[in-house]
Amino acid sequence: MSEIWDKIWQRDQQDWDSLSEEIYQTLRKEMGHVQGKKILEAGSGSGRISLRLALEGAEVTLLDYSPKALEISRNHFNKYKIQAFFINADLTEKLPFEDNSFDVVWNAGVMEHFNRQEQLDITREFKRISREFHTFNPFAGSFFYRLGKWTAEKNGVWGYGKEFPVQSMKDIFDGSGYTLQTEYSIAHSTSLDFLAFVNNHTVQLIHLFLLDLDEVEKTEMLKRMGGYLLYSKGLDNN
Repeated sequence: MSEIWDKIWQRDQQDWDSLSEEIYQTLRKEMGHVQGKKILEAGSGSGRISLRLALEGAEVTLLDYSPKALEISRNHFNKYKIQAFFINADLTEKLPFEDNSFDVVWNAGVMEHFNRQEQLDITREFKRISREFHTFNPFAGSFFYRLGKWTAEKNGVWGYGKEFPVQSMKDIFDGSGYTLQTEYSIAHSTSLDFLAFVNNHTVQLIHLFLLDLDEVEKTEMLKRMGGYLLYSKGLDNN
């Protein structure tokens, strides 16, 4: 698995994109102020969103299974002369942190790569080290994402390993000691990117249809089709 993600992060080194912005804006809205907070990104990838949080005064730790991802994120932080902690570790094992080490744990595009039991074990470990967990995962209710993923898998060109789209994190949160506070889909426009895996004629028809709608209709239509990511927030209320 590490080899897959080393290759992905080696080719995917862009500094920022619209999906990063939407995840960042959602985190800022749901976390509140970040100044002085100890924040762990568990499955940090390129780390560009954590860098943004660090620039706003958060004390961030980035943990990833891929050495290449950590190398890329370290380079990003060095470019801005921002300090952070970089940890190479496996989420399926006990994490190298004391109890209640962090104010917040978060990740994006991570939990869907594990089966249900692994998700429970991982989230229980997050609960041990933090009372607050934010997570973004491919949404099982996103039509365009699911269509693109299904097409890519049928054609043998899906390049992101095993992936289990998420309908809700409530069951996982309930089983790990968190209480689900809020949950909704985001990145509705990004879901259209997965149409790149579908034949050109179908893609052209969908894009022409959406272009024919006014902005309000288009926004509502995309919402009904489900955003690419499901955002879920869990708190320990005890």
